[in-house]
Amino acid sequence: MFFDLISALCSLLSTYYFIRMNNKAWGIGMIATCLNGGLYWYSGIYADMVLEAFYFFTMAYGWYKWQEYENKGHHTLKLKKLSSAQSVVLLSLFLIIFIFIYATLITLTQSNIPALDALTTTLSLVAQWLMCHKIILAWGFWFITDAFYVWLYLTKNLPFHALLMFIYTGMAVMGYLVWTQAARIKEDESRLKNFSV
Repeated sequence: MFFDLISALCSLLSTYYFIRMNNKAWGIGMIATCLNGGLYWYSGIYADMVLEAFYFFTMAYGWYKWQEYENKGHHTLKLKKLSSAQSVVLLSLFLIIFIFIYATLITLTQSNIPALDALTTTLSLVAQWLMCHKIILAWGFWFITDAFYVWLYLTKNLPFHALLMFIYTGMAVMGYLVWTQAARIKEDESRLKNFSV
């Protein structure tokens, strides 16, 4: 129970910094992934345990990418949308990854929630990739993911993580609004700059 609380607090702090577009999110997130990985192993949520290992490496990648954005002077976001082709590729990858994780869980583990575990893991992979590239749609994926995670963690008797995911659903909405506003401000500044030239 105590370990659940500490890892939940680290995860929450990391998300707060993501909303603020602050690079501290990545370092705190790396600590949270280590704590969460141990918790999920102990609780028998195996796909999420592997997901935390993936998160650890994507945290390093995301930290690098965000630093690269800052070094190029992009302190705020450009409002990005996925093209139709990118959306089809993303959906196809989602289905392939889901089927692979589900098949792995039912074959190699004794998970009693393989479909839910595979779904939340796959949604998280997509959301994390979008987050690394500062694509605002990431927050929509996190909202859906976190809503499913509330159910999963209640099923696995992890009350602090269930509460954390409930809070995350609200933070995902906040993140979407903050990032969208930042992108619009940047677009307005760019238009004014072009107009004055």
